[in-house]
Amino acid sequence: MGDVTACAVCGGVDLEPYTLSPPGPGRLHHAQVRCRACGLLIASPRASSDEIARYYSETYYPANWPDAGQTFRENTASYERYELPLLKALWGRWPPKPRGRVLEVGCGYGAMLPLLEREGFTTMGCDPGADAVRFCRSRGLNVVEGVVPGLGLPGPFDLVLCQHVIEHVEDPRAFVAALAGLTAPGGVVALVTEDAWNTQCAWERLRARGFGRLPPFRTSTDHTFVFAAAHLERLLREAGCDEVATRSFVYVPAGERLHWRLYKGTFRTLDRVLGRGDYLMAAGRVRCTR
Repeated sequence: MGDVTACAVCGGVDLEPYTLSPPGPGRLHHAQVRCRACGLLIASPRASSDEIARYYSETYYPANWPDAGQTFRENTASYERYELPLLKALWGRWPPKPRGRVLEVGCGYGAMLPLLEREGFTTMGCDPGADAVRFCRSRGLNVVEGVVPGLGLPGPFDLVLCQHVIEHVEDPRAFVAALAGLTAPGGVVALVTEDAWNTQCAWERLRARGFGRLPPFRTSTDHTFVFAAAHLERLLREAGCDEVATRSFVYVPAGERLHWRLYKGTFRTLDRVLGRGDYLMAAGRVRCTR
């Protein structure tokens, strides 16, 4: 573990304590700081590079998503309802080449790949989790084991998609640059991650501070960063995108308990009015000349 001294997006060094949870087994991180300059949330102290690599290659899937088949089915339903329609809406004026090549970085159990194949794309995925890769291959999906950057892949691709991965990486600027480097000129880079701010987060933070304490980690403790739309737009433009679109969204789970549906539903309504949500998608078009 080591303390973070500078923001990975803007380079700012004025970092304020933001959240604090008790350390515990199986947790990569237990506290966050916030960059006063740009608002990025950063895990600090941060796990070492070796700890992070070992966690994602050996622990992440068995500990969090042990039932591959169920996770695949749930993700398929979610992606059909939320991510895929939103992705198509964001790239509306500059879609990737029809029947083009797609790479999903951090594809997990591969639920998005068949949906994109249904749209006419030829797909490929990569993931650091050996269990996830084996499951994908058992379903006939073209998936290789490894991480980006550092994994030699047969680019360029017309769409490079990365869902719920950028919050885990150590260097988001280098990561997004690598994604753009794998994308053909005029192609699309798309990111999905957790949104740094919504009304539930704001309320729970205000309530904790009213009692004179830092609120606990709201996000998963294996997240190294939590981004806002402005962060993703900045990273995509720095990586060579000339068009960028972002949108917040929220999942509405089935079978939610009544008391939670009333509590969470209030915040969902406020978020819809404010244009916020639990999650965030950003899509960028890579410049045709770089």
